[in-house]
Amino acid sequence: MQRSILFSRDSKKAVDVVETEQGLEIQLRGQADSKSVYFQGRLNKMLSYSEGKPWSLQSVLLDNASIVAEEQSIRICGKTKTLDISMELAFDEQQLLRLNVTWANWTERLLSDVAVGILLELPEREKEIVTIPHMIYNNNPSSDPDRIVPRLGVGAGKGFVCEEHRLPIPCVNMEWAECEVPRYISLFSIPTCVESEDGIVQYGSLGAIRHNNRTTAAAMSGVLMFNGEQDVVYVGKSKTSPYNGGYLDFPPGFSLSKQYVLDWGTLPQTGWGFREVVHKALQLFDPQGAKPLSVEQIIRLKTNALDDRWRFVDGAAGYVKFNDTNDFGNVSRHPLHFLYGWTGQCLKLAWCDAKLGFDDGEPDRIERCEQAVDFYLRDSITSVPGVRNSSYHLDDRRWDNFYIQKEAVISSRAYGETIADLAEIVLLFQSQQRQVPVHWLAALRESADFFLNGTLSSGIYPAAWQLDGQPADELITSAGIPCLIAVLKAYRILGDKRYLEQAEQIMQRYYELHARTFERPFARSTLDAKCEDKEAGMYFFLAAFELYVVTKRQEYKEWAEVSADWLLTFVYMWNPAFDKGAKFTEANFQATGWPGVSVQNHHLDVFFPTFDFWQFGRLTGNSGYETIGRMIFDAMGQGICTKPGEWGFTVVGEQGEGFYQTHYHSRGNANNWNPSWVIALALYNALKFREANGT
Repeated sequence: MQRSILFSRDSKKAVDVVETEQGLEIQLRGQADSKSVYFQGRLNKMLSYSEGKPWSLQSVLLDNASIVAEEQSIRICGKTKTLDISMELAFDEQQLLRLNVTWANWTERLLSDVAVGILLELPEREKEIVTIPHMIYNNNPSSDPDRIVPRLGVGAGKGFVCEEHRLPIPCVNMEWAECEVPRYISLFSIPTCVESEDGIVQYGSLGAIRHNNRTTAAAMSGVLMFNGEQDVVYVGKSKTSPYNGGYLDFPPGFSLSKQYVLDWGTLPQTGWGFREVVHKALQLFDPQGAKPLSVEQIIRLKTNALDDRWRFVDGAAGYVKFNDTNDFGNVSRHPLHFLYGWTGQCLKLAWCDAKLGFDDGEPDRIERCEQAVDFYLRDSITSVPGVRNSSYHLDDRRWDNFYIQKEAVISSRAYGETIADLAEIVLLFQSQQRQVPVHWLAALRESADFFLNGTLSSGIYPAAWQLDGQPADELITSAGIPCLIAVLKAYRILGDKRYLEQAEQIMQRYYELHARTFERPFARSTLDAKCEDKEAGMYFFLAAFELYVVTKRQEYKEWAEVSADWLLTFVYMWNPAFDKGAKFTEANFQATGWPGVSVQNHHLDVFFPTFDFWQFGRLTGNSGYETIGRMIFDAMGQGICTKPGEWGFTVVGEQGEGFYQTHYHSRGNANNWNPSWVIALALYNALKFREANGT
């Protein structure tokens, strides 16, 4: 019986390869103590091979397997009826186990439509938390059951396996509790691609299967499975399509090599396995994003786009969500309108205008901000104090709102954002010693008071209120966190201790419901998606950061760090290659640093608190957040129209909402859907960076 043990350099991890009557067995342990086994599996069940369509997960029969132990590695070799398979295991300097696997066709015949891979099957457990970045967060419990999103344990195949380029971090993290100690194991795939003669790029694939209370991480050579269906790909919001790709042909003598990384250990808190994914990914991939433009260039370009959105018509003042001045006209086909919060961000644009006015000595911009705020506060009121309408249509001078099942509602996310932006404008004016109109402060107080009394029995804000001020439903979501931020900012301005006290109480409830264990991850902030999404986590981070600044309590710093790491599961740590002739290939677009959107919307966009990440890192002495916050900001300078005709726009400074890094709509291309938030978020962050360090 052969046996080889390999220890990490810090001796905290060990891999044990043992020859048994059933074949070679691999154990991953926490230390030399055999009781701390994180994974135990027979090699023939860890290797998968199938030939023909549709593919299947089939274990291999490995003959004449041998173990070669060297000082810092273990090499395993064996043969099947068609393949020579070799596997080398070695710990790197970060105590991560590198796993290099090669499959080679030793026969004289062509092996067609091959799917190979490695499998990590965990023991039967009733409860595990699986994280697949951007795709699966504890099986997406808050996603609308009537919409199509990735799921485990459904369909004939019970799994989800997607392209590596769909994953910001190509990793499957599985977490469980053993003797009340949270444990995890992560399988990373180091992305590699095969390019065909006509320039089509194919990457490997990664995912998991959940069947009979057993979870199996599956790293494959490119074949896909969506919600239990082989050869199906997710191509758009709640849409799938048949997929014929992912298979490989192995001519005689052809070999395929692939590198994986395994990490395992204990966790300080249940549900926080995703943090290990992020921290290890930063080590593995060392992300370096593009920096096509300076801060000043981004400000100049986005300011031009901002000016194009300004409208003053019959006393109505603001910034239209969609414009009609590009050659393609109004891409939304909706009449010109102001939208406050969410995809409109009308008052955030007003803040940007005023900030430009103060910084650059342009009083007309400050006046435009005042006109926009005055119009909103004067004309958006309803019969219920503190309840305001959400949008204004210029063509028929009509106020409108969001709708749930055809019933008009006030979105807590959009309304909270708007009042938080009003508070930011007040703070900006105060910092410049410019008089703040009394009615602005009265409106801020009225909205904050409404938020004080507008919570659910669960202690958090509803996703929406009816126009009479009553909650539209009792769903537990993260959507209303911007209201908490607005209340905190009102406290800073008005000094009413009730605001701080209730903000802390509500934040505690959000933490307990979402971030303590992440059994219910942040969800339903993206109003058209109804699922786990980046923006829900983003506002939790901003609220925790705001509370930390106000109170200096360490728990809020920790909450901000936890949610920051959750946000980073959506951020690309690597740069996929694209097909020959794709727009991204021609433009040398680099996805590194760009965040995805949600488990339903699998594209990239620029909605991210880049400056706040940077500022939080600087304030707390965490250079990691500081560095990555700036890297993300710089990377998102790509895709901005710098001259008429670029990226499909004629208005300089425009930028599309969706960038398609994977098979979602059109891989390797961007759209020209241009809601005004794309201007507001980028310009806001750029102005903050310029103020902080000038570059």
